[in-house]
Amino acid sequence: MSRKSEEMVRSYFIDKGPLFKIIMDSTPMILRARKLAKGIAKQLIFMGVEKGYILDIGCGTGRIALELAEIGYNVVGIDISPIYIDEAVRKAKERKLMDRVEFMLCDARELSKCVSNRKYDAALFVWSSIIGYYDEDTDVNVLLQVRDIVKDSGALFFVDFVNGGYAAMESTFLGAKTIAYDYEDYVVLEKTIFNPVTSEILIKQLFYRKEGHNLIYVDELHFKMKVYSLSELVNLAKRGGWCLNRVLKEIGGEPGYDLAKPLNLVFVPCKT
Repeated sequence: MSRKSEEMVRSYFIDKGPLFKIIMDSTPMILRARKLAKGIAKQLIFMGVEKGYILDIGCGTGRIALELAEIGYNVVGIDISPIYIDEAVRKAKERKLMDRVEFMLCDARELSKCVSNRKYDAALFVWSSIIGYYDEDTDVNVLLQVRDIVKDSGALFFVDFVNGGYAAMESTFLGAKTIAYDYEDYVVLEKTIFNPVTSEILIKQLFYRKEGHNLIYVDELHFKMKVYSLSELVNLAKRGGWCLNRVLKEIGGEPGYDLAKPLNLVFVPCKT
């Protein structure tokens, strides 16, 4: 694991954490989280988990955890950013959900030290969180720790993950791409470059605040992460003790695979 990866994660989620919080807490992302949470609950019920403890790894400001708690699950959310954990707790208190949700500061690489006091019915990685941030060995180690704290009858969800297969294809035909996103009081100009040698995406986000008809530059974020294709993620998960159960076009939809869509995968513990 490189020091650069650790510094990048710290810069993005802690030192400049308020910037990414603008995106997470925007109305479009909150509505998207609500839809994803309903889809996750649908899959949990399909697996016979109508209630129980869910672990949200890389929970951010609680956008998924709080929605699942509203549905009726007990949720523990962990994140490396104290800014996000403080905000998640504030929201939980505001929504009177503290009896069903708990947020704690935790580095996912040391997951077993934070949340080993119980066995979970399911664990979640949502929006390409954690996996791909550091290196492949670290990814496997995190997945092994998740396996240790999830019940033998439990499940692991990868929800709305960047599809490395599509990223590679898109890069071949279109090269680097730049997209402007409107987040209410801000506009974020996002440039993404895919490195086919390392299967990494490099992201540069420029933040502009709206002032009348003008856009005022605020700051920028830089991030790099490895993205996995479907087969690569399945093989990675297997090394961590997880075997594929279902591939879904959308987390709340029917089984199927669409190269042009994010990865939505459900895993169960591999049988020894």
